Amino acid sequence: MSVFVPRRSTVLVVSLLLGLVAADAAAQVNVGTGPLTGTLAETEPTAGVLSLGPVKLAPGLIIREIGWDSNVFDEAESESPKEAYLISGQPDVSVFTRLRFVKVSAYAGLEFNYFKTYTSEDSVGHAVRGRVDVLLSRLRPFVAAGETKTRTRPNGEIDVRADRTDNEFSGGLAFDLSAHSLVYGAGVHTSYAFEDAFQDGVNVGQTMTRDGYVYSAGVRTDLTPLLALTVSGGYQEDRFEYVPLRNTESYYSSAALRFAPEGVINGAAQITYRNMKPVDPLVRPFQGLTGLVALSYSFLEVGRLNLGLGRNIEYSFDTAEAYYLENTVSLAYTHRIAGMVDVQVKGLRSVFDYDASETEPAHRDTLDTAGGSLGYNLKNRTRIALNYEFSRRQSPAFADRNYDRNRVFLSWLFAF
Repeated sequence: MSVFVPRRSTVLVVSLLLGLVAADAAAQVNVGTGPLTGTLAETEPTAGVLSLGPVKLAPGLIIREIGWDSNVFDEAESESPKEAYLISGQPDVSVFTRLRFVKVSAYAGLEFNYFKTYTSEDSVGHAVRGRVDVLLSRLRPFVAAGETKTRTRPNGEIDVRADRTDNEFSGGLAFDLSAHSLVYGAGVHTSYAFEDAFQDGVNVGQTMTRDGYVYSAGVRTDLTPLLALTVSGGYQEDRFEYVPLRNTESYYSSAALRFAPEGVINGAAQITYRNMKPVDPLVRPFQGLTGLVALSYSFLEVGRLNLGLGRNIEYSFDTAEAYYLENTVSLAYTHRIAGMVDVQVKGLRSVFDYDASETEPAHRDTLDTAGGSLGYNLKNRTRIALNYEFSRRQSPAFADRNYDRNRVFLSWLFAF
């Protein structure tokens, strides 16, 4: 079972990985994937699986929240924040099969959001993605595609929910050097289209809609039975449909470690050196490190510690700001207190560094989140929890972006 979250900010990516790394890290990740198909399993799933001949199905249901939100629109206190009761859920299914000459991995899911008072925020979305590998002895051509359509906040900076459609088409060629190593080359085309969203008077669809092109090559090897290393490099272009002056091109090199769930530590860690050059001469280029860490450590069968670190470039909806560097750190601890009952505490801090524009003053925004939950676990990896979460956004440059938000909600993670 897997979860799709189309909001691509580092804040949510880290949060997602913290919540799921212990449950869904069982499969090795495919090489040469894009942002949508990167979560598809490379190996046959072993938990929560139904078998139909050679086809393995892993259905699931996630009720993300049934509860109350004190600030539905992330409004400043001076704007009298609106509260609402809401329901958000997602049924999904993962599919996997491996035959003599072909391997197929796929996923389909629906996402629904219902707001009792503010029906303008209601939405029904979907996600579909799949990958086919042709197994020609050591040579393995592959193709993949995916689409996600939802109504969500595009990143940690933007407070309004936008109708968003993401598409991916990718393909490449892998060659097995041995039973534990391979080399590959790949190309990925992505598109991000936004509609029906205005932030601070700016049409998000005009400033954020874009296409991306990535060409990469790399090598993956198993360092131990529980640890795999992937080293890669590539070239990336981002082309903005309505504001071509925002276009950028980048060269990057990356190293990633993947820890198997059988070990004491499981999850993934990646570090990337990126050299990004904007077309706009008034926007500063970026040369430096980005990365993502999502690791889980379990001990004594009673506790689990999850650590998340993220550093990434995010495009700002405001063309004057160009882009910002988002740095995130998060920590969660879950402790079983009696039988199937556990308690969890968590915290997250994200810092948005704005220093890309030659014409705008530099500033730094922060987003802090803290919370906890009381959960009950069933034997089939189902967890029902009562959650509380507090968030605070602070911006010294824009007072109307400051807000506080409280959420109280039930959540239910169910695997068959």
